[in-house]
Amino acid sequence: MSLSARRVTLPAITPIVLQKRVIKVYSEDETSRALEVPSDITARDVCQLLILRSHYVDDHSWTLFEHLPQLGVERIIEDHELVIEVLSNWGMEEENKLYFRKNYAKYEFFKNPMYFFPEHMVSFATESNGEISPTQILQMFLSSTTYPEIHGFLHAKEQGKKAWKKVYFLLRRSGLYFSTKGTSKEPRHLQFFSEFGTSDVYVSLAGKKKHGAPTIYGFCF
Repeated sequence: MSLSARRVTLPAITPIVLQKRVIKVYSEDETSRALEVPSDITARDVCQLLILRSHYVDDHSWTLFEHLPQLGVERIIEDHELVIEVLSNWGMEEENKLYFRKNYAKYEFFKNPMYFFPEHMVSFATESNGEISPTQILQMFLSSTTYPEIHGFLHAKEQGKKAWKKVYFLLRRSGLYFSTKGTSKEPRHLQFFSEFGTSDVYVSLAGKKKHGAPTIYGFCF
C-alpha cells in the first residue's frame, strides 16, 4: 500500500488596517486642536486622549459634545459612540463642531438616580411598600422586564405648526407617547411620538429665539 501527500494551499490572510482621519475639537474658548484618530475611536477615547495631551486632571467630567449651530441644538456624545460615525452624519456645508468641555452631571444618573425621577412622575410595574432605594430605581431602569413609566406634561409643537401645546406625555420602554385626551393612559387615547432606537436627544440652546418655545428648557429628537 502506498501513500501520497497532497499540497494544501491556505488562503492568504489580508491584514485589517484601520483608516485614520483628522478631526477638529474645540474648547470653550473656541481654540481648537486637530487630532489624527482611527476610524473606530470612541468618544471616551477622544476625551482620554485630550486629557492626556492637555495635562488635565481626569475627574470623570470631561465630555465630548456635538454642536449643531444651524439648528441651535447640541448633545452629549455618549462614551461608547464612534466619533467618526457621528461626523459622517454631518452635511458638507454645515458648520457643526465637536466641543470638549466639562459636564459635572455626566454620570449623575448612575450616582443619584432618585433626583431624576420625582415620585409623582413615576409609575412602577409593581407596588412597593416603603421607599425605593436609589440602587433599586437604577436596577428597574436598566432591567429588561421592570421598566418604570415616566409621565408628565410637556410643551410640544408639531412639524409645520407655529403654536405650542401643553400635552401629557408618557415615556415607556417602547418609546414616547402622548395622550389625546387629558391625562388618559387608555391605549385608544395614546399616540406614538418617537422611538429611541435610531434617534438622538438634543438639548435646545435657543428654543425661544429660533422656535418660539414657551420656556428656555427644551429638547428635540
